Amino acid sequence: MIAFFDSPANRTGLAIWLGTAITAAVQYFLLHVTPPSADLLGLVLGLVKVIQPENSVTVAQMQKAIADVQSAMATRSPAAINAVVADAEAIAGGVVKNS
Repeated sequence: MIAFFDSPANRTGLAIWLGTAITAAVQYFLLHVTPPSADLLGLVLGLVKVIQPENSVTVAQMQKAIADVQSAMATRSPAAINAVVADAEAIAGGVVKNS
């Protein structure tokens, strides 16, 4: 666990993800406003930055991930959440294969 926080890239990814997650949670749960795509993009990018900090993803992968996050927030179903997790895994897997 300590080794994770020793990496500047991991700290950056975690900061992006955590900051955006808090912002989206406040918008969604306190203000009852659907978070904009930019916040959803931050959630996905932060997660990717933690999983694979040295790589990037394609626009198509990001668009699908954002659409699935929006769906998960709208439906609140386990299947929608699984789709978001699968997107993150696909992004990380695709990044590893491309590097």
